[in-house]
Amino acid sequence: MATRTCRVCSARLSRYNDDPLCASCTASARGAGPGVPTWLWDSPLLRQALADADLGRWLAVLRAAAGLSQLELGTMLGWSQSTIGRIESGERETLYDVREFLRVANALDVPRTALGPLLAGTAAAIPPSNGEEAETDLDRRTFGIGMLGLVGSAAIGLDKVQVPARVDSAHIRYLRATVDRLYVRDQVAGGGALVRGALRQMHRIDRMLEEADYSEATGRELMAAAGQLAVATGWVAYDGGQQKLARQLYSQALLLADQADDELLSVMAMEKMALQQVFLSRVEQRPGLAREAVRLAMRAADLARRSPWPRLHALLASREAIAHAALGDDRGYKTAITRSWRELDRGTSDDDPVWLRFVKPAEVSVADAKGQMILGRPARAADLYRVGLEEPDLSPRNSVNYRAQLAAALAAEGDTTAAVGEGLAVLPALESRVISPRTLRELREVRVIADGGGAAEEFRTRFDAVERTVQT
Repeated sequence: MATRTCRVCSARLSRYNDDPLCASCTASARGAGPGVPTWLWDSPLLRQALADADLGRWLAVLRAAAGLSQLELGTMLGWSQSTIGRIESGERETLYDVREFLRVANALDVPRTALGPLLAGTAAAIPPSNGEEAETDLDRRTFGIGMLGLVGSAAIGLDKVQVPARVDSAHIRYLRATVDRLYVRDQVAGGGALVRGALRQMHRIDRMLEEADYSEATGRELMAAAGQLAVATGWVAYDGGQQKLARQLYSQALLLADQADDELLSVMAMEKMALQQVFLSRVEQRPGLAREAVRLAMRAADLARRSPWPRLHALLASREAIAHAALGDDRGYKTAITRSWRELDRGTSDDDPVWLRFVKPAEVSVADAKGQMILGRPARAADLYRVGLEEPDLSPRNSVNYRAQLAAALAAEGDTTAAVGEGLAVLPALESRVISPRTLRELREVRVIADGGGAAEEFRTRFDAVERTVQT
């Protein structure tokens, strides 16, 4: 039998591995490299395959990234499993027919910009042109929500997005993988880099609900997937500074949770809503929103009481804690944050859902710090932020966000030199690879106190330059 090698790195494949990629390259395809992505599934492996005009390898990498089997991808594309296998191995040149290639790209909702390396012959990321940005951007003045309609195609120019005639389990699997990918990407690049692409996916799934054919059981799964995507898109909108949009998306997720009879989806939406309500209560000076945040966190905890994931219980308790802090309820805050630590001490697992994997000791430490800050104890908050930053393997987005909050705590404490120093440590990421207006907002307090020359002047200049380029 002929020796099989990986389509990416040419390593010898085990005879037990039926896929065209080795385990290492499959893991690389599913990860999210540094830098701002041109689209949700963007990766150096995909771009290199296109630059090499190796379209079979391109399909194999894309399928591996989405975690689909050859049978599932074949179902989505109307091909047999053997056809997918022969295309990926280079035995069939079907994708070199431009009509078939574009049909596959449309079925997987690959934006035309992502195909640029095929024409350019280089694996460098190719940014969208002004015309394409305009085509996929959201005009928030015309944004509206219906029963199932989230975004109108005429409002945001997405009428060319294609949807399948019939939705089956393979499409559901791909949509769920898209949600997971959104959370992974957010941890690397920040929400501001992902809102446009996430809204495109929301529009696509909305049209699938309205236009495609599906069974009753598949319909419930499709509504649940739409709700999960609404929560994830709401989160990146929140991190991207688009609060009205985030609130609308969370409300849409709750509606879909009710229609799909999905309690976990309700929990996911309420958790994110609770965090946002605390944020808005402080920005808008409306304590009633903090009371609503407490109710949302407690209701979510009640619905999740039978959940097997300690991370989820820890997260909900931490949301309740900062909501109590926003109300000035020190006792409620201490009780809830203690419960959060206790839940996390029960352990975590690599099998926990992707959307929960950011809940680590650092996250609870930072939630504890937020409560201390809100209650007027910035020195204690700064200590807790430092503890959070000591955790190894922090994601790029969380690392810069936590450090920005540390800088804000030092500014509140009156330590201008240390605050500016931490602020300067954050700016390189915000200048290049992380787009998170929420993080930039944390640094505004440092900007207020950064007087004089030297490091303070450098911070002011660089902060102002980043702020001009980011919609906050």
